[in-house]
Amino acid sequence: MRAPYELGLALRYLRVHRGRTFLSVITMISIAGVAVGTAALVIALALMTGFEDDMRQRILRGSAHLQVIGHADTTFDAGAALETIRAIPGVAAASPVLYVPAMIMNDALGAPAYAELEGVDPALQGSVVDFGPQAGEAPLRGLESPGEEGRARVVLGADLARRLAVRAGDTVRVLVPKLRLTPFAAMPRSLVLEVAGTVKTDAYPQDSQRAYIGIDIARRLLDAPGRASWIEIRLTDPRALASMKGGVARAVGEDFGVLDLLEQNREIFKAFQTEKLFLFIAIALIVVVASLNIVSTLVLMVNDKVREIGTLTSMGAKPVGVASVFMLQGLVIGIIGTTIGLALGSASAWWLDTYRVMALNPDVYFVDYVPFSNRPGNVVVIGLAALVIAFCATLYPAWKAARLRPVEAIRHE
Repeated sequence: MRAPYELGLALRYLRVHRGRTFLSVITMISIAGVAVGTAALVIALALMTGFEDDMRQRILRGSAHLQVIGHADTTFDAGAALETIRAIPGVAAASPVLYVPAMIMNDALGAPAYAELEGVDPALQGSVVDFGPQAGEAPLRGLESPGEEGRARVVLGADLARRLAVRAGDTVRVLVPKLRLTPFAAMPRSLVLEVAGTVKTDAYPQDSQRAYIGIDIARRLLDAPGRASWIEIRLTDPRALASMKGGVARAVGEDFGVLDLLEQNREIFKAFQTEKLFLFIAIALIVVVASLNIVSTLVLMVNDKVREIGTLTSMGAKPVGVASVFMLQGLVIGIIGTTIGLALGSASAWWLDTYRVMALNPDVYFVDYVPFSNRPGNVVVIGLAALVIAFCATLYPAWKAARLRPVEAIRHE
């Protein structure tokens, strides 16, 4: 099948011709501009996606897929609810948690710190929550046995332990907002605990505020036998989060509410999506600026090809055909530039992420390098956006070429 003459002419005009060096240089600059803008857009979105994926992984660590809470009171009887939840198909594990905000201090230093004290079952919690590779296989198993002098034990988040200047074997005092009566006055309940170890999940809230004790110890401290603040659930297939949330809600009844992991962190993900959108618009302006080179290239080309346009018109070419020549020429520039930019941007993002080129101080940024994640969907969207911008840049020069009166122009040459 013979190719249309418009495409043949468009490709011919893009070649380097003797005496047309200036136009050839402008064409190369147009291609380079589109390529640089597209590559910058790929790298920028890979950067934002990398941080989003890193944040998602950190949220997954130390958090359960689903959380069942009571509507009527802050705590509820965990026994019956736990049996109901474990019988639901698709539930891999479930564990009760008794939560209380607390003040925790190192008696030797006397400097208190806020802590989210959670009473958990050490044998179950590890199967419900993924604490991450740095936490080890069983980070809470130290809670199963008492420490020296029969003291109950506590596992602290790594950053919390660093703030308190304690390590395994040291003791800390925990104060909870539960009063006990004394001959002198009502006093908050407190308990001296031995530090069994620390857990590092690389997630800021867990590492800086979380403290774990055995759930039996927490129930005695709060005088809440058999009670739980919520039940944490791990699913067999996390991709079925939405459907399983509805199934668990129907099973436990109207007295309980069910929260999922994404719902609890919806604002964070929404913020990332908003930032990605604004970043996409800002970096896309580079492609728009580069497309102005396409406009100037095609305008110069139209002015240079007046005689050829007159010849085409005299041979029966219609204005639409003349316009198509320059539209195709601009699209070819856009396709070449976009292809080079996508390849360059994807390769750069892969290199920056694989070799961790941009290192950071983890004590300041909570990550040790800048992550990049290049998704195929992002590459497709960027490629289509760049081509649409390149196509729009061809409209004015093509319209100008279609409206030329070549006979008048040739008469004055």
